[in-house]
Amino acid sequence: MCQDQRSTSKPPPPASSSSYAPSQPPPTVSLHLPPPPASTSAPMHPPLPPPHTSAPKHPSCAVQPQPSTSSTGRLSSPPPSTPVQPQPSTSSATALVDKVKSSYDVRQELLKDNRPTTAIDKKQLIISVDDIRRVLDIAACTVCYAPLTLSAKTDCLSSKLTVTCTNCDTGVVIRDETAKTSAGKNTKMLENNVKGVFEAVNNNIGITGLNRIISTLGIDTFSQGKFTRHTHYLYKRMDKHYPVRMKDVISAVFTHYESYDILPEPTTGLLDITVSYDGTWMTRGHSSHIGVGFVVEVDTGTRATPEWIARHASSCNRNYTGTSASMGTEAARRLWSLSTQLGLRYTTYVGDGDSSTYQAVQQLNPYDVPVRKEECVNHVSKRLGTRLRKLKKEMMTTITTKTGKEMRRSLLSGPSQLTENTINKMTSYFGKAVRGEKDKPYTSTEDMRKSILASYHHAVSTDDRPQHNYCPPGINSWCFFRRGEADKTKFCRKHSTKPGYFSKIPSEHRGAILKVYTDLTNEELLKRCMKGRTQNANESFHSKLWMKVAKHKFAGISRVNFISQVVILEHNFGFEAAYFPQHLGFKTTACKSANLQFLQKESIRSSTPKQTVRHQRKKSGNSSDYISGGF
Repeated sequence: MCQDQRSTSKPPPPASSSSYAPSQPPPTVSLHLPPPPASTSAPMHPPLPPPHTSAPKHPSCAVQPQPSTSSTGRLSSPPPSTPVQPQPSTSSATALVDKVKSSYDVRQELLKDNRPTTAIDKKQLIISVDDIRRVLDIAACTVCYAPLTLSAKTDCLSSKLTVTCTNCDTGVVIRDETAKTSAGKNTKMLENNVKGVFEAVNNNIGITGLNRIISTLGIDTFSQGKFTRHTHYLYKRMDKHYPVRMKDVISAVFTHYESYDILPEPTTGLLDITVSYDGTWMTRGHSSHIGVGFVVEVDTGTRATPEWIARHASSCNRNYTGTSASMGTEAARRLWSLSTQLGLRYTTYVGDGDSSTYQAVQQLNPYDVPVRKEECVNHVSKRLGTRLRKLKKEMMTTITTKTGKEMRRSLLSGPSQLTENTINKMTSYFGKAVRGEKDKPYTSTEDMRKSILASYHHAVSTDDRPQHNYCPPGINSWCFFRRGEADKTKFCRKHSTKPGYFSKIPSEHRGAILKVYTDLTNEELLKRCMKGRTQNANESFHSKLWMKVAKHKFAGISRVNFISQVVILEHNFGFEAAYFPQHLGFKTTACKSANLQFLQKESIRSSTPKQTVRHQRKKSGNSSDYISGGF
């Protein structure tokens, strides 16, 4: 609570014994007030089972897990992400329950024993030093009843107030706590200054934004040197704190897989997991000097230490020489090389269409088993649009205008041809067919292939030549033609009433479009899409990272690394449990705790899928709505 409390009566002149000379506007200080009775205790977290004791722990826990059953000697129960129908057993029942849980719920359950107990600090207010003197002018010493004097020393957001008696030695000193090093030694940095600099760095306002705020409140601003010293202190403490917290994450992942009877390899002690990997760059384009690559365990969504790549002048923190485009590939090599130090093997990798990363991991060959790649279905679903746009540009011809001028034109351009709207619609249907239905997963690649081809043949059908062999039959089919076949009593509209998107394209040009569909339904590609996995967790991390480190502002590698660690801890443990200043030994105020809880709720709300009315009707089984591969 910030307020300026002033007396309504005319105050007496300041005591002559005061050490403060009001030659300039009086400074303001931050005072600690007792918290209300209802906020005296920190919220308690429910106890959690201890982490898996056999999980190898490493101080640089930087990777995320998911299991594989390729090794001998382990039990064969499927991991929660495996789309295998559960058997009526205890472990299968547990798997069925976990499928309903979100990855956030799974993480919170696994890590609830590793949350710190938050101590609630005293409430603070901002008040002028002159106003404090006015209060002291009508106060007296509790021992000899003599007047009191005030000595105020301010240090940016922190302050030291000394109230002493003018007659005896009675007095009291009010000051902030001193920040300590990781070894427990005192520093010259004070609590409020450390907290202020942390928020400035974490919220992307920097020294300029912080000084604007505190100067408005009448508080001395930070110099560049003082701000830099505080940031370096935070960076060093985070480098010590982060590996310790990530050991708990790795142990939680082992515990999660143990609950499904998926155990480490008996001979090596390594756990085979499935991860999604993606790289991101600080600068848009192909000239970035800083790149970050990280892995995410696909079942729990836990994230691990990023591998940052920097290429710059020799005087900077350069750890890579090469192009910006190959930063992601190099980061993947390093992460896969370090995985065994964490007791993990990334034997299955979910990636996008970039084959260079997968080829680099294959050439590295870090394990005695091959690394298998699965496709991100979101990236695969975009391939149709890319191929159709490329086809449209390639199928060009020369025409002569009425004025006799020759010009190049696509054979697939024009009304009712391969327009941008048609490409977008068919790409959308292709994506739905690849993803399938959550309540009815594909049992084979042939089912997925038929669903994809159904969208093409449905789009080229006409009254003279209907092609609905791939469309699902039955009264509940999304295809109007197959519904009409199943129920002769209902009117079945003609194709000419609502022509298909490809139906007016000349037949001699449809072969090229069909070839695109054939290429995108090859057996190997569909096998890699069967589990329907995505890189959504990686993309989410990208947005959170660059929201705190804006791409249009300069930031060094130390800050990028620090924010990466902060974001990962917030994701794995939650905002309140990951709040860094409390791990530095500082208490958290009740209002800050409420703010962190609000941020957590907003994070959960923004990540929760929002269904439209149409999606809700589709889920209820309304046959009039579009479903996978249908329209």
